[in-house]
Amino acid sequence: MGSQALDSARARAGDGWANKFVDFERARHGARGILCRMSKTYRCPVCGNEVDVAATVCSSAACRAELAFCSHCRDITTYVLVEERRGRTARNVYRCDRCQRLGVKCYTWLSGAYCNGLARAGTSVDMPLCSGCSGRVAEVSRNVIGWTLIGALGGLLKRKGG
Repeated sequence: MGSQALDSARARAGDGWANKFVDFERARHGARGILCRMSKTYRCPVCGNEVDVAATVCSSAACRAELAFCSHCRDITTYVLVEERRGRTARNVYRCDRCQRLGVKCYTWLSGAYCNGLARAGTSVDMPLCSGCSGRVAEVSRNVIGWTLIGALGGLLKRKGG
């Protein structure tokens, strides 16, 4: 079954790099093969220049458009200010130029960390984190829970043995 899936992926891929990738995966994992997801190429919506997913400004000297990662359409986009909010915890509301949905800057971005995400804005409550930061928080919490359980089990085993 895995070999057939790889052959169908090769037929759909069409270009040489993807075929080499599929051949490498087949050689590495044998007939059961595991096909890994390839990363997406992000482009500046203004000039079409290839940009990094974490870019806040286009790298093209001629463009230099302000960029963000939209949590709605999950793509790099330009954005415009829709509503300026006042207050300590209030965040300005922006509109994604690709999907036209509303978003607010992620708290991670506002705190000065490496993030360029727009969190989803609601009518009454805005999401605190963008989709990228939410995924990282969930990953960290799983690790913390896992290590806590391992520590607790280790403590129990140590008491029983000694």
